Amino acid sequence: MKKIFHPIQLFFHNNYQKIRQSRLVKILLLIIFIKFLVFYGFLKGFLYPRFLKPHYENDAHRSEEVMKDLLESNTNKTYKYNGTH
Repeated sequence: MKKIFHPIQLFFHNNYQKIRQSRLVKILLLIIFIKFLVFYGFLKGFLYPRFLKPHYENDAHRSEEVMKDLLESNTNKTYKYNGTH
């Protein structure tokens, strides 16, 4: 069993050592981490606001309204496209 996992362990160990020794990789990983934090904060704060929180007084009432909206027939809803085509 040890023979099966040994090459995998060596692969990860060697790559970890290369990352620890490389300054460029550290900088790039830091940039990627900062980008994830910024995009997560932007998406969470501006694109996905909490529309349901101020309208309902408790979780049960909020979940009932969401379920009702999801399960009702689409024939009652009308969507209009305001584009040129």
